[in-house]
Amino acid sequence: MRSLRNILWLTGKELRAIRGDRVMLVLIAYVFTVAVWLVSNAASTEVDHLATAVVDEDQSQLSARLADAVRPPLFAPPVPMTAPEAAAAQRAGKAILVLTIPPDFERDLRAGRAATLQILVDATAVAQAGNGASFLRQTLTQELAQAMAPRAPRHEAVNVVFRTAFNPNLTSAWFGAVMQLMNNVTILMLILSGASMIREREHGTIEHVLVMPVRPHEIVASKIIATGAVILAASLLSLVLVVKAAMGVPVAGSLLLYACGAAVYVVAVASLGLLLASFTRTMGQFGLLVIPVIVLMILLSGGMTPLESMPGWLQGLMRAVSPATHFVIFAQAVLYRGAGLGLVWPEMAMMAGMAAVAVAIVLIRFRKVLAG
Repeated sequence: MRSLRNILWLTGKELRAIRGDRVMLVLIAYVFTVAVWLVSNAASTEVDHLATAVVDEDQSQLSARLADAVRPPLFAPPVPMTAPEAAAAQRAGKAILVLTIPPDFERDLRAGRAATLQILVDATAVAQAGNGASFLRQTLTQELAQAMAPRAPRHEAVNVVFRTAFNPNLTSAWFGAVMQLMNNVTILMLILSGASMIREREHGTIEHVLVMPVRPHEIVASKIIATGAVILAASLLSLVLVVKAAMGVPVAGSLLLYACGAAVYVVAVASLGLLLASFTRTMGQFGLLVIPVIVLMILLSGGMTPLESMPGWLQGLMRAVSPATHFVIFAQAVLYRGAGLGLVWPEMAMMAGMAAVAVAIVLIRFRKVLAG
């Protein structure tokens, strides 16, 4: 009971320190509100009203039909231009795609001769240009098939039907919002937990704590509980108020189950932050050490690129050492697919095991630091 009272007292001290740091509070509010919206909504690589120009040198009914097929929401209404005007617009960055329809295009097709359509792509916008050119090609192919054989019956041996589950419109914001929320939890937990220890060293308050009848595990537990509680509460509020309510992203699974898994994850990440802080003496040193760790955890977690696309040895390594990988799998299963505890308990167990190992190493390191 005495140890529990000490942990609660130290946790209150840490929470008062966080409350008194206005810059930190503003940062937390910004990261879990504006930053989530900006990354998932404003910074989109989806094809949406792509600037398109049409050079119609045929001036036939078919060419007009093809130009009319290029329409919103994938493409902006196409602008008729001459070839020199289209080249100038593309050099100026005003047209991503330029569709050129050559003279006698419809007559050649009707006569059974080969005809060529040209699509000029501004590849400086790599993602949009690549996807946009693919969509434009599909649109033109479908329109030509309907125009050239409008009454021909279609006899297909196999009819392939696609049904998109969990994200029927393939909206990237549904994926990006939740992934950005996870990334923010990782970044802030690593930084704030380690900074809490560095700040006490730099201000000299750690000596005041050491003269009190408290033990190392109580100090470590209080720092993990305080920073973890703040970040966990902020992330849950962001999920409910920003992601679900404001952005309209559906949350399929149980918020309580997600909160339990996120609580295990923040303990693991906070322990890692304290471990990194135990090897440094200043905030500058801690920043140089924590930045590459953050980059590796986020890039290789499976939240930005599929885990399956990585080499096999790297997948095994990240599953063995990084709790972020298991948290991404857990959160995607719960929030996107509505998975229950029976499906995600292995990921929760792995995160709990990593948290236990990290806390044990932190306690060993912390005792050495105090002794030094």
